Amino acid sequence: GDMAQAGGGGVAAEGGGEGEASGGGSTSSGSSPVWRDTGRSASNGPLNVVTLSEDRLEEFFKAELSYLGRGTYATITLRDILQHREKADLGRLALLIQKELPLRFATRVKQIKSSTPEWSQMPELARLHDMILTSFKQLRLVCVDPDNLDPFTEVVRDVQQRHMRNLVASVAQAASVLKECEAMDDTALHEWIGRFMNSRLGSNMLLQHYEALLTDPDVNHIGIVDMRCDPAVVCRRAIDHVTGLMDGPPVAINLQVGETDLEFSFISSVLFNMVSEVLLNGIRAAQQAAEGRRAPEPIEVTVCANPKQVVIQISDKGGGIPHEMSERVWEYMFSTRCAASRPAASGKDPSLRPDFWERGMGLPLCRLYARYLGGSFNLMTMPGFGTDAYIFLKRIDTGDLAPARCSLYDI
Repeated sequence: GDMAQAGGGGVAAEGGGEGEASGGGSTSSGSSPVWRDTGRSASNGPLNVVTLSEDRLEEFFKAELSYLGRGTYATITLRDILQHREKADLGRLALLIQKELPLRFATRVKQIKSSTPEWSQMPELARLHDMILTSFKQLRLVCVDPDNLDPFTEVVRDVQQRHMRNLVASVAQAASVLKECEAMDDTALHEWIGRFMNSRLGSNMLLQHYEALLTDPDVNHIGIVDMRCDPAVVCRRAIDHVTGLMDGPPVAINLQVGETDLEFSFISSVLFNMVSEVLLNGIRAAQQAAEGRRAPEPIEVTVCANPKQVVIQISDKGGGIPHEMSERVWEYMFSTRCAASRPAASGKDPSLRPDFWERGMGLPLCRLYARYLGGSFNLMTMPGFGTDAYIFLKRIDTGDLAPARCSLYDI
């Protein structure tokens, strides 16, 4: 029969689940037997070997989805990430991933099924369901062996590639279908998308941190965390980046740095994407305000800091946000522009994450990223004049973090 492995936190180790799975060890007639070698636990102790039929294994997954999909999991913070600092911590990080991600994936599967009774007849929802369910099963079946993490690493890369490439677009497509069939109003739909996006942030950070610890890029990084992140340098990179994407009349972007001691611990790629998103919105607003009659007004970027936080201000003179849209800009799937007005992500922009290219997703995701990482993202608009965007980010002193066990293990 087919081979599947579990152990070290996999399905065979789930409290209350093993009895449901083995149930006397019988197999259904007409089904191929599935042999699950549970391997070894994290302490290298032996685990039981269980023989299951495919049908029985599916019953087990259904029970696990019900049990784990209760939505009770903790937020994974940047401070939590920094508890895993080097390759020697990969075994602990693997166990954390195998514990935390199935909780999130099971909750999202439940969310899809509860969105509408007809979800399985809607291709967009069915594809999203199958994508997440596949990742759930992979993580529940793979063995975490600290002496050989290769099988787990292969699963991590597979899950990461699947979700990074397709998840945001799939959520947006599913949300569009739910709106078209009037299964949800705008408020409910915004909350529905928000739960997906919030859940995936912690999942992505863990997966990317695991991958980064494997490669160990340089002494200035702890996995995905840049311990010497210079926001002025990141803003300059973002300015150069969006300048290369610019269509239509050129918009000058000026950078002013208020302090020289700006370095702090942060995820540089996240900051780069946030700044790029705001700049792209400012460019579009400035070009539209000029209406071809004059050169667009420049965008001003200011970076400053104090011992507690880093602040980035991005100011445009694009006419401001209309009053009736000032709150709606934070809604997922709401946009003041048509999709054709956005540069193509598959063209000049391979580095910008797909999240920020989905229509109506950019600003809400910027605010979600900032809040998730302990900061804030706000807009202040002057009607008829322009808009100021403020990104506030807290400093984290990595030297003060003892390499103690992450508190998430105690949940």
